[in-house]
Amino acid sequence: MKIQERTVDIPRKANTTKNDEPVKIWPIVQDALEKIEADEPTREAAEAALESSDGCVTLANYLNGQAKRVHKMDYRFKVPLVVLGAQMAREDDGAESIYDPEEGAIYFETEDHQFSFHIDKEWTVDWEQVADRVQTGYDWDGMEKQVWALDWLMAYLEVPMDDYMVSGDDEEEDDQHFSRI
Repeated sequence: MKIQERTVDIPRKANTTKNDEPVKIWPIVQDALEKIEADEPTREAAEAALESSDGCVTLANYLNGQAKRVHKMDYRFKVPLVVLGAQMAREDDGAESIYDPEEGAIYFETEDHQFSFHIDKEWTVDWEQVADRVQTGYDWDGMEKQVWALDWLMAYLEVPMDDYMVSGDDEEEDDQHFSRI
């Protein structure tokens, strides 16, 4: 199935919504990428990430982190990407999802990373049905993941780091690198 046509059925709590239509993923991801003014390589990496469960989670993490730097971010991407990531994980074993109702978050463990997505109590999503397991008091490492979010996303495009990283000031002894993106 083409990424542009992929949809996700979001499990809902009983009697909370009248619209149970599947949600098209790519249009809402495109809107979020537009809002953060993502360049073409980032858009291509986002599209490639949608091919796997860990990619969906990585993309959701990246967009979530970028949302903090733009005015009035449209968060419509968050629930569909998280739900799609959890559903795809059951097929590709790329991630495990854990819902902690006490913390109000859904966590993902991929082969390389842990991700946390806080959820709004007013959302109509049945998170127990979305997650692989429910665990109160989940032991999350609590580290911020947005610092490396672009690097992790670009890995889905298989772009060598040298193609999007530049060195810092030549006079500095520290070998600092910054993203061109």
